Amino acid sequence: MPALEGVEHRFVELGDDVTIHVADAGPADGPAVMLVHGFPENWWEWHKLIGPLAADGYRVLCPDLRGAGWSSAPKSSYAKTEMGDDLAAVLDRLGVEKVKLVAHDWGGPAAFIMMLRHPEKVTGFFGVNTVAPWMKRDLRMVRNMWRFWYQIPMSLPVIGPRVISDPKARFARLLSSWVGAGFSLPEEDIRIYAERMGQPGHAEAGSKWYRTFQTKEALSWMRGEYDDARVDVPVRWLHGTGDPVITPDLFEGYGERASDFEFELVDGVGHWIVAQRPDLVLDRVRAFLRA
Repeated sequence: MPALEGVEHRFVELGDDVTIHVADAGPADGPAVMLVHGFPENWWEWHKLIGPLAADGYRVLCPDLRGAGWSSAPKSSYAKTEMGDDLAAVLDRLGVEKVKLVAHDWGGPAAFIMMLRHPEKVTGFFGVNTVAPWMKRDLRMVRNMWRFWYQIPMSLPVIGPRVISDPKARFARLLSSWVGAGFSLPEEDIRIYAERMGQPGHAEAGSKWYRTFQTKEALSWMRGEYDDARVDVPVRWLHGTGDPVITPDLFEGYGERASDFEFELVDGVGHWIVAQRPDLVLDRVRAFLRA
């Protein structure tokens, strides 16, 4: 476990072989903010934000999603509903009634669905280079399908777990530079993420994050599973335009489903905006939390 001053590590038992690790910092009675990581990351993705936010007086909760980091990797489909319900259950176990959510990459759909399924627990959502389960259905979506090529090898049975658990993280390094628009994740961060993906069951879990999306969730979302879902808490989005997978046109229509929605584009930044511009992300998250 990488050390970070002021962080207490909790292991929250949820039953059914699900144990969620949570990095917990800041005053226990402070207003809570939950930072939800993406793939292939874990709680460490947020290490440059945890200390400053805790010093501001917030209780900062950084869970490892099931199958990632130091959380368990149960036998499940890894549907984003399951992952979202894990987050809600963690709040219950920790006695946290209300929380604001900040999420990146796959953490976005998981946390957003948690908010839709448990609206009484969430007072705001901040998305960082991620998407909600509101999928577009037009020709532009079809034309952009090629951008998801990298998900195919990772989602395949047998092959996917081998790609993900490669101790040299060769595919991860290739992908890192491409989605980062030339910016690659720091070597130390890649090492930490690769080591955890190499733990028993974690590579299979990571593969299922993608496999379940491709074979079930994407079709269901495109058919309008969440089309009628509206959000009445503040929703903010920060997006690096260099991301070759998540393009700005995907966010069209979000403002029609959220009563308080603001969207900011950042040029010269790719998918790894949290690692590349932690100062910017921290500034915008602080503004979000103060509002």
